[in-house]
Amino acid sequence: MKRYSSLAGNRLDFAPLQDAAQHFQHIHRSQFERAIHLVMPDGQHTSGAEAMCEIQSRIGVRRWPLWIYRRSRPLAALAEATYGWVANHRGGLNFASSLMVGRVETPSTWLLTRRIFLRLMGFIYVAAFLSFGHQALGLIGSQGLRPSSVFMQAVSEHGTWWQFPTLQWLGSDSMLTATWITGAIAGCMLILGIIPLCSAILCWGMYLSLVTVGSVFMQYQWDALLLEAGVLAILWCPLTWRLNSVRARRPSRLVHWLVVILLARLLFFAALVKVQSGDASWADGTALSFHFWTQPLPWWPAWIVASLPHWMLWFGCMLMFLVEFGAPILLFLPRVPRTLGAIAIIVLMLGIAATGNYGIFNWLTIVLCIAMLDDSVLLMLWPKHIRPTIAVGLRKAARWPARCTRWAASVVVLSLVVITCLYQVIGGPLWKPFNTWNKTLHPWHLASRYGLFATMTATRPEIIVEAQSQDGTWAPYVFKWKAGPLNRVGGFSQPDMPRLDWQLWFDALSYEHAIHAGVLRPSDTQFRLTGREVLPQLLPRLAANDPAVLALLESSPLKKDERPAALRWHLDRYRFTTHEERKISGNWWSATRLFSSPELHYQPSP
Repeated sequence: MKRYSSLAGNRLDFAPLQDAAQHFQHIHRSQFERAIHLVMPDGQHTSGAEAMCEIQSRIGVRRWPLWIYRRSRPLAALAEATYGWVANHRGGLNFASSLMVGRVETPSTWLLTRRIFLRLMGFIYVAAFLSFGHQALGLIGSQGLRPSSVFMQAVSEHGTWWQFPTLQWLGSDSMLTATWITGAIAGCMLILGIIPLCSAILCWGMYLSLVTVGSVFMQYQWDALLLEAGVLAILWCPLTWRLNSVRARRPSRLVHWLVVILLARLLFFAALVKVQSGDASWADGTALSFHFWTQPLPWWPAWIVASLPHWMLWFGCMLMFLVEFGAPILLFLPRVPRTLGAIAIIVLMLGIAATGNYGIFNWLTIVLCIAMLDDSVLLMLWPKHIRPTIAVGLRKAARWPARCTRWAASVVVLSLVVITCLYQVIGGPLWKPFNTWNKTLHPWHLASRYGLFATMTATRPEIIVEAQSQDGTWAPYVFKWKAGPLNRVGGFSQPDMPRLDWQLWFDALSYEHAIHAGVLRPSDTQFRLTGREVLPQLLPRLAANDPAVLALLESSPLKKDERPAALRWHLDRYRFTTHEERKISGNWWSATRLFSSPELHYQPSP
């Protein structure tokens, strides 16, 4: 009742049994002892479950319980019986409530949570747009590795705007640049809380436009995660000019539950795919013995962690499974377990970010965790003397047109979430109408499938590209973040996402598999296997000395404006050095050569 009292303001007065019995003598004291009473100004009163329902309705918490109570006698009888049982076990249930909800008397409201969540989403968007922006022309520009203009020309013959939602229908590199700049500006507006709904829509629309034409460079799970979280951010935005406006209505609990479901899915399916894959290293807990040195872009702390005793790595693997399977359950429980679940996920994400570069993934997941913390928890981050000045509490519910629109959009999103979850659990095709519905809306990325590192890579192949200068000397190109020189380990690149470096990690795994399968031989000059490899496009652009592509690399072995006389590439198997090896050589890596291509000569572009 103290929690309801903090919401009621001057609309209701609350009094203990002794005071109420003296003031309202027409109600017998025994009745006050049995149940709570709501007394109207005219002396009429209700009690028990009906009083609780009416109190919730009058202070604006929820109105549907009272509506159901007064229209369904069986449910009203059930509510009274439940209330009676709770009243008879008040002591034990109060103790359980303190464990689940905490001793904080403030109820779970989400006004401050929404403001912080949306501003943090703005930061994530800005980081994502700036990261892709400085790589865009080299990756999908007209002179890039996978030109968006070529893609749009191909889809324009049979595709529609609905199937490929992107501004690149208007064409040109200028539009590509304008897209990410507009998105970054909209992200800044969201951070500042300026026209939050329009800002969130612009952010999501611009990012969707880039993902649609981004080819393999924009098909990572965190790109899909940002779009799905972005949709929920749009639905959670207040219809006000400023995010912190006093006119902002109550945050939608339905949308908040969709955010909870998104975070729970992300963690749960990350664990489930590892079990479903049947991978032996996940099954016996040895996966982390490989992970830290085989992951795409490790940085120097990974070398330290990889050298830990095997029992510690096994224990870390078990803790990871405990968080990924257990934390999603806690997210659906009241305040205390929900907060503990969010904290566990945050610790896991920080641990991953501390050893590997995954762009915005860890930080976006942490932002979703922040949305699990209600106003009363977040207020603890502020000094006590400042807390009264921060706007929290229960605002008026949104107007009916806005609520109905949010409900309709949420139902659409939820239907797609159910379909994607069923598909991941069953692992096969679903009922045809489900597949049709999912396929129709798939281009808009309203709901996606998740599950990172289903199988653990036990080796680390690396692609080394070399150029021959005009005097016949061979030397390698050096990439910004991927493993290359043995005496150098990658640095901290987050939240930047070096997409070429990442994709070459996947290319190397494909070529290693092709070599073992006998598909790729040293005499081969064609290296296209699945169509997802970017090396076949990278080599001609390096041969042409293309500045947009060279900007994606750290350094070229050639003089400025000098074209290579020839190119070749190697596939080396890397591993971290031991402490003893590093003391002797000073190297972070050791490498063994697996494959070398013949010399490759490319005709200059006209």
